[in-house]
This record gives sequence, structure tokens and C-alpha cells, in this order.
Amino acid sequence: MKSFEIATFFRKNSSFWPLKSLQSVSKKQVGSIGFLLLLTLFYVNSPITKVWNDSLEETTIAMDGYGKQLGSNLNSTANDTVVRNREREKLLRNIEEKLVAYLYQIPDYSYFPALETYLEYAPMILEQIPSTVPLEKGDYWLSSEYGLRKHPISQKKRKHFGIDLAATSDKYVYASASGTVLSIAHSQKGYGTHIIIKHRFGFETLYGHLNKVLVSEGQTVAQHELIATVGNSGSSTGFHLHYEVVKNGIKIDPMYSLNLKRRIYKNLFRK
Repeated sequence: MKSFEIATFFRKNSSFWPLKSLQSVSKKQVGSIGFLLLLTLFYVNSPITKVWNDSLEETTIAMDGYGKQLGSNLNSTANDTVVRNREREKLLRNIEEKLVAYLYQIPDYSYFPALETYLEYAPMILEQIPSTVPLEKGDYWLSSEYGLRKHPISQKKRKHFGIDLAATSDKYVYASASGTVLSIAHSQKGYGTHIIIKHRFGFETLYGHLNKVLVSEGQTVAQHELIATVGNSGSSTGFHLHYEVVKNGIKIDPMYSLNLKRRIYKNLFRK
């Protein structure tokens, strides 16, 4: 179709003519469209969007640098406390501007060491991140780690996407972070009776082979809240809790998380 034929086509078919369509838009709709455009412009230019546009490597380098500077500031013996406090406040602001987006970005717990100094200033963040053992101290032992292993039933080598914490029957199971109960399922195979909880920053946790479930779907739970009891349901050879941590849809090794909160609070009490 030649150019003059295209122009003739659009004139004859007014439904395709943008200016004709705009005439039917009310003032209220125009106002709404304008507001949405302004909101979009604000979002595109906001600091949080900038962090999302930065590569994970760039943001990690920046956060690691802020963490080291904060550590040096805290350990400084300089006499000028006013200057030191101003530097500390600036570092804390720089970290806070990037923190939320960064926590969503990171794929696993290997990025947390750079944040530990800052988390001593904001330990409450750890309540929203899987950072504790989901069983009481002394009530369990690690019977199987994350990674490749021989399956206890099939005897075939398979990747184990969580950890197994062996415990006696009906020992209490607790949420490792605050969140919302996403699902509760019961199966004769696999995880057996299990709970999945959705947390902030792209985290989810799974608690498998349970006996009793003490929460309901859609329920909001706090960190350390009682959610179930240890069982032997599904594909299991003994009483234990199968525990998984998922980050941005990918199952990750939860070992680093088990003592994360304890380590941060221990440093706080020591200081």
C-alpha cells in the first residue's frame, strides 16, 4: 500500500484516527490520565527505581563499601564525635535509600555479611526475613543438609532443596519470619502435610512432614509464632522437619539464615 493510500484509509476509518478518539474523552478522564503520567514520571526518576536499574554487582559493591565505612566509623577513636556522628548518619541514609530494593534483588544469603553492621542499627528488619531456626533450641539435630544426597527411600542421588531437622514427634514448629500463610497442603507422598509462608523481600519458607497444622491459609503470622508440630507424613523415614527457603522463586541453602538473627542480637548485647 502506497503512502497516499494509507492516509486515505485512516481518513475513511475514523475509528483508527487518534485525534477523533481523544475528542470522546471527558475532562475527568483527561485529568486521570495526566495524574498517571505524572506518577509514572516520578516513579521512573525515584531513587528506588534507580537501584533496580543498577546491576546487582554495582549495588553490592556500593553496599559493601558503606558497610566497611560504617564499621570503621563505629570503631574510630577520633576525638571529634560531632564529625563522626555526621558521617555515620550519612552512611546510614545511603544504606537506607538502597536497602529495600537491594533486599528484593539479592538471590541468596551470601550477600548478607555486607549488611550485618547496618542490621545492628535496624535489627527489626530480621523479623521479616527468614533468620531463625524454626524449632526450639535443643529440640533438634541436623540430619540432612542442602545439596546432592542419596535419597533415603529411593536410594538414588538427588538434590535436596532444603535441610532436615530431626526431632521427636509433636515438637513445636515456629515461623522463621513474619508473613502470610500462602498454602497448606496434605499429601501421602513428597512433603506430606506442609505449610508455605510468604515473607517480604521475595522470601518464602516451607515446613514439611508435619503432624498437626495450627494456622490457616491467609493468616498473618509473626516471627517465632507457633504454626505446627513435627511429624512423619509424606515421603519420610522418621520424625523430622523438612525446611526450605525460597528467594525470588528459587530454592536456596537456608543454613546461613539459621543463626543470623541470633548473631546480630548477640553483637548488640555485647556492645
